[in-house]
Amino acid sequence: MSNIRFLRTFLAVAQGGSFAAASDRVALTQAAVGLQMRALETELKTVLFERSGRGVVLSVSGRALIAHAEKIVGYYDQMREGLDDEGEIAGTVTMGSIFSAMGLLSHTLVRMKPMYPRLNVRLVMQESSGLARSVKSGELDAAVFVEDAEQELKGMLWTPLYTEPLTVVASSQSAPPGSDFKKLLREQPFLRFDRRTPSGMRIEQTLRKLGLVPQDFLELSSLSAIIELVRQNVGITIVPHAKNADWANDALLRVLPLPGRPPTRLIGMLEQGKREHITSVIRRHLVELLAEKSAAPAVK
Repeated sequence: MSNIRFLRTFLAVAQGGSFAAASDRVALTQAAVGLQMRALETELKTVLFERSGRGVVLSVSGRALIAHAEKIVGYYDQMREGLDDEGEIAGTVTMGSIFSAMGLLSHTLVRMKPMYPRLNVRLVMQESSGLARSVKSGELDAAVFVEDAEQELKGMLWTPLYTEPLTVVASSQSAPPGSDFKKLLREQPFLRFDRRTPSGMRIEQTLRKLGLVPQDFLELSSLSAIIELVRQNVGITIVPHAKNADWANDALLRVLPLPGRPPTRLIGMLEQGKREHITSVIRRHLVELLAEKSAAPAVK
């Protein structure tokens, strides 16, 4: 319940006297605390805080809300404690993830820990192609990976989460601002994403549409390895722009967008079903974190 979580954060701000102090207590960034408090003020149609130097001071409405918030959160906690063990968000689940989504999933679990202290999640990183099989076999309770139309997902729950557009990434040493990406792709060694994967096939289709035949040098299945080689000026690549990657602000990289609407890959979460009362809670918090990131202003 988002409003319960917002009230917990409000109480942490009231006790700590600042968004920064509250962020440590509720395992959120200071920006996320601010977003939650603005959302709570909008929901309640009132101003809860007055800014004062580095901290915040509760308004009259904010002080009046404390007692109500404590009661509501207290009642909610009592309700959770009354749940039987089968429905309790506790125990251990195993989740898989592709490399590019591991940071987002980890941040989600860090945020959840104060709310579900008896929940333990074991994370496993695999290539996308094997994750669906691991969920289907029961080796994993859920996984976050790239959609593949050829995978059989019958009997399991698939939830689309976000898309990642294909983009050209080159070394800033060999690609000054304003570089022609087509010229670079023709002249520089090409670091290719594994063509056996859905992402690799999309990249190959994109190259054909652009009429480009790059100078293949290496073919790898690891996105992080490819980007590291580009940083070392080994070659140029076309890869999905990972959701959590800040390549545009990396001094060693040059990001060159593809023209028009670039192809994308879809990242989603697959749940096996047997532990859905737990994996669905993780999914909900993951979706909430994505929504907050989308709503947050870009850092310049």
